Amino acid sequence: MPSLDIISKTTFKEVITSVELIDLNGNGKSNVIVTTLNGDVRVYDFNKDEKKPLTEICRLGDLPPLAAIGVGDVTGDGIPDFVMGGLDNTMRVLVYLDETISVKASTPLGSLPTAVAVLNVLDDESAEVIVSTNDGSMRCYGWYDVALDKLAHKVLDRPVFSIWPLRTKGMPYSRFVFGDDTGYFFIYQYADDRLHERNRVSVGGEVGLISTGDVTEDHNSEVMTLSDNRTLTLYGLVKGSMEKIDSIRAPNTVCAIRMGRFWDLEPARGQILVSHANSSLAMLSVVGRQLSEEAVIKTAKKSTESSISVGDVDGDSRDEIVQAVGNNLYIIDFKDDYLV
Repeated sequence: MPSLDIISKTTFKEVITSVELIDLNGNGKSNVIVTTLNGDVRVYDFNKDEKKPLTEICRLGDLPPLAAIGVGDVTGDGIPDFVMGGLDNTMRVLVYLDETISVKASTPLGSLPTAVAVLNVLDDESAEVIVSTNDGSMRCYGWYDVALDKLAHKVLDRPVFSIWPLRTKGMPYSRFVFGDDTGYFFIYQYADDRLHERNRVSVGGEVGLISTGDVTEDHNSEVMTLSDNRTLTLYGLVKGSMEKIDSIRAPNTVCAIRMGRFWDLEPARGQILVSHANSSLAMLSVVGRQLSEEAVIKTAKKSTESSISVGDVDGDSRDEIVQAVGNNLYIIDFKDDYLV
C-alpha cells in the first residue's frame, strides 16, 4: 500500500512563509528555498545522512515580508529566478549565481500583489511574469535587458489570489488560469499586447485556490479549484472545452495544492497533493473519472496553515515532498510497492 513517511524535520526560529524546490545548479538535485516572516530568502542543500540534513548555501535578508512568489527562468540564462511580490507593493526579481542570491531588478506595482506566476506565454527562451494586485489589476511582464517591461495590463472585476499555467498538447506556449469570488475560473491568453479571456467555467462557489497539472495522462493540464476552503473540483479538457471530472469535500481547510506526475506508478496516473491547515497532507489520484485518496499523513499536532513543494531533494532520482508548517520544515518520502 502507498504511504507517506517523514524522513527529516527542521525547526526554524522564524515562521516559514513559503517553500520551493528548485534545481539551481543543474545537477538533477533540488535545492530547498524558504522565505521567512522577517524577510529572509534562504537556499539549502539537503543531505539525509548528515546530523543536520539542511546545509545553508546562501541567504538574502532584510526584504519586505512576502505576499506572493513565482519561480522560473525570467532572465533567460537557464537558471530559475525568483519573482517575489512584497508587502511594500513592489515586485523583485532575485537571481542565483555562484552560490549567491541577489536582487536583479525591482518593479513598483502601486498596490499589494496577491498572486505571482512565472510562465511562458510567448514561445521564447525566457519566461514571462503574470502578477495580480488587490485593486483588481492583472499585468504581464517580460524581461528586457536589465528589467521587467510591462507587456499588457488588464483590469478585472475581482482580485485574484492564485494563478497557474495551462499547458495544452501541441501548443508551444502556455495559457493561464485563475479564479475569483464570483464562482468562476477563467482561462486567459496573452496575444497582441493584450490579455484575452478565452473561456470561463462556472464552479458554483468562491474560488480561493487553483492548481494545474497533467494527472490523467492525456498531455493536457487538468484544473483543480478550491471553493469554500474545502470543496475540491477537478476539470479536464474534453473536445476543446473544460468539463467537470469529479468533486470531493476535504476534511479540513485546504492551504496548498500541487498537481503532476511526480512518481511513475503502475497503472500510470498522475498525483494531486493537498496540504491542509491542520498539517494533514493527502495524495489523491484519478481512477476512471473519480478522485481517489492514495495516502495521507499528519505532520504536526497543531497548525493553522501549511505550504508544500515537490522535487528530488536527495538526488535519488525520485521526488520528495517538502511541507512547511509554522516554523517547521518536513521532508516527506512517498513509498509504494508498485513504483515503476
